[in-house]
Amino acid sequence: MKLVLPGLIAVSCLAQQAVPAAREPHHHVIYEDGRVRILDVRIEPRGSTLLHRHDTDYVGVTLGEAPPGIRFSPGGMTQVELSENDREFREVIVELLQPQTGPRNVCGEILLGEYLHCHDPGSEWLGANLQMQFETDQTRFGILQIAPNAKLAVPPADVAPLLIALEGTEAEAVSRANGASAGSFPRRSLKAADVLRSPADQVTEIQNNGKTAARFLIVEFGGPGE
Repeated sequence: MKLVLPGLIAVSCLAQQAVPAAREPHHHVIYEDGRVRILDVRIEPRGSTLLHRHDTDYVGVTLGEAPPGIRFSPGGMTQVELSENDREFREVIVELLQPQTGPRNVCGEILLGEYLHCHDPGSEWLGANLQMQFETDQTRFGILQIAPNAKLAVPPADVAPLLIALEGTEAEAVSRANGASAGSFPRRSLKAADVLRSPADQVTEIQNNGKTAARFLIVEFGGPGE
């Protein structure tokens, strides 16, 4: 479990001392493009971060929890994060670098006390075990599960979705031209906090090699391009 201390009075007094999250020592940038910056956050047992800030809206997903704990926070918050347990706390944070409007729950109560607007994912995901959790007018978030020994083809898109492997995932991915055999292309191993982006003009297949379901946070994009 992680405790977030927004600081209240301390925020206004110490805001100038807060470092951007990407420069805070526990926050490690693992992916960045024109839309998102993804951080792998690792806090040692009973440890804490420095006072830091996220200048943009962001979504965080806690690793090591079942189901994964997802949260949305508006930009501008200054905070310290504490690990309350005798084990490492780990979280993946997706900073949304483009302005976001209309944040709302889909099938998960990410915004506490707000109505759910549950709907199926797009038809391109037909047959996949994907449940959308939260969305804005520009970005959508869901949890994808792939059964042991099963395969899934990531549907092509003009702006390819991002897949972030969650705790316990043991999978492989291969990208190939449409119609080509996957056997002639290199495979990439996927484990917790690995980020996969399928090339827009290729098909990406994911094989779950583990004994339990492989889980991914799906980040889909809409609205203005990069």
